Amino acid sequence: MLPRHPHLFRLAIFGALVGAALLMLPRSAAFAAAVAVYRGDAPAATGPARKIELRLSADGTMSFTSDFRNNKAPVTEEGRWIPVSVEQIDLIIERKDGTAIEPATLHFSKQGDMLRSTGETSAQFGGQGLQLRQTKSGAASAATVAVGATVNTTGTWKWEGLVSAADRVEIEQPERYTLDLQNGGKVLVRADCNRGQGSYKLDGRAIAIKVSSIGKATCPAGSLSERFVAALESAVAQRLRGDNLFIDLGGAGGTMKFARTR
Repeated sequence: MLPRHPHLFRLAIFGALVGAALLMLPRSAAFAAAVAVYRGDAPAATGPARKIELRLSADGTMSFTSDFRNNKAPVTEEGRWIPVSVEQIDLIIERKDGTAIEPATLHFSKQGDMLRSTGETSAQFGGQGLQLRQTKSGAASAATVAVGATVNTTGTWKWEGLVSAADRVEIEQPERYTLDLQNGGKVLVRADCNRGQGSYKLDGRAIAIKVSSIGKATCPAGSLSERFVAALESAVAQRLRGDNLFIDLGGAGGTMKFARTR
């Protein structure tokens, strides 16, 4: 089973992670609802330090821009961010200057208004690692997306795929893998040839799913029945984009994509 982070049930604590919601800072349509901006310098072996800007958005997306100060355009890496705990976030980089790349993960710890790289991530930025400080801004705009905003995730969703740093999975028959989120916290699951039920809990963007019972039939070769259930139970966060539901998994589990069926 993939790792879980039950403490994310209280994602409202995210306020302690990113501070109070900041002004909207338009950069592109994808990053129009930035709730935190961090800046800092990354040491360079030769030449001036490169300037880094990190923007975290309320919908779970992020941008990581590096200005190498070499008279060339800054490099912008985009993807998503996951609040692993109130003291740690992971950045999942999926695109570079708008082009899809093999996903890579950067790890940071949160200390006051500072983000500090940890582990292998620090090694990528020299002996001292990378330190980013949250910028100061005015009062939050009324248009800023609220951290604890309620979203309408109820309904039936079919699983279309999963993207992680390890692999990319596309579901050939999405209708055989469904998630029915009902009012009152009840969830119904179809996992290929098996059906089950359980419960779920939402807290802002955080989501926790528990499948309490599931059929034990042996599905045909190639079935993703067990992986589907295990992935659901490792869910830590969700976000809606139109008729698509994205569920982020704990650790390096990746992101599941669902499409609304009704």
